[in-house]
Amino acid sequence: MSADRRVLVVGASGIVGRAAFEHFARQGWDTYGVSRRKPDVSVGTHIPLDLLDTAACRDGLAALPRFTHVVFAALQEKPGLLGGWFDPEQMEINRRMLENLLDGAEAGGALEHVSLLQGTKAYGAHVGRMKVPGREREPRHDHENFYWLQEDLLRERAARAGYAWTVWRPPVIYGHAFGAPMNPLAPAVTYAAIAKHEGRGLEWPGGRTGPVDAMDARLLARALEWGADAVDACGEIFNVSNGDVFVWENVWGRVAEALGMEVGAPAPQKLAETMPAKAAVWDEIVAKHGLRSPGLMEFVGDSFIYADVHFGFGRDEAAPAHLLSTIKLRHAGFDGCIDSEDMLVDWIEWMQKERLIPPA
Repeated sequence: MSADRRVLVVGASGIVGRAAFEHFARQGWDTYGVSRRKPDVSVGTHIPLDLLDTAACRDGLAALPRFTHVVFAALQEKPGLLGGWFDPEQMEINRRMLENLLDGAEAGGALEHVSLLQGTKAYGAHVGRMKVPGREREPRHDHENFYWLQEDLLRERAARAGYAWTVWRPPVIYGHAFGAPMNPLAPAVTYAAIAKHEGRGLEWPGGRTGPVDAMDARLLARALEWGADAVDACGEIFNVSNGDVFVWENVWGRVAEALGMEVGAPAPQKLAETMPAKAAVWDEIVAKHGLRSPGLMEFVGDSFIYADVHFGFGRDEAAPAHLLSTIKLRHAGFDGCIDSEDMLVDWIEWMQKERLIPPA
């Protein structure tokens, strides 16, 4: 392992990338982040880069110091989110993003390790009932997915160029990033702030949910750093999660408490339809409390669509569980964990402190 560790975090403005960018920098790594938008962090060095621009990737990365490690957390989703999960063209776009990045990163000749992100869609969670718990030793689930395109590409390129790789499979990830398409926190806290501003309690907007896995973006960043140096992580696929499960209806009261609210009567609604109309109300909240957050849709984006699925809107029975086994990762040596209910409160309090949402 090189004594001069330099990491490139790709997709630094997303939930995973932002957390990894900040974590590696604070741990003393020489940290660079690339994304089209600059993340709202004060550490590391950010370079704007469009991964679909082949020449920009080649020339832009060639102008930077040589990287020993890459965390590839970039992801492009189609507007409307769900349809893109089954779109072959969108799958190819995500494959090409990784290819362009590797072309530039390998050219420096110092690359030692690449981390690649997948998720529960690897187990077919989006196409039907997955086998619970999902285990890495199971055969590859037979469905079209950009995960397989990227993984096969990475395996081939790493074998040819002589560097190591690790694939990570977290469940739903919780953290902060403006405009992220799959972030349950952003729709939850903005929905709550608007309800409070309008004099209502925290009304449950969804339907029935069951036990879910969660992944704190900060904990995932710690795992990514562990994997960058761990011999037992090389050439491996790992599930990674907080280590427990929770049910949204069961933690809703504690979420309300952290937000300084009472729990209201259930008010099922499709947030993707009701919330965009509240953009002006959000602007009032931002002005009233002096928040540094952008407009409502710039803050939340298609995560309102994701929240409707995540909160079980329209469901009288819980959706099939998407639960992962993390035994393999624990045996390999990473034993980090966090209570998911505490995680939700931690993030709410952090967002209040950072003036992203109103105080309790």
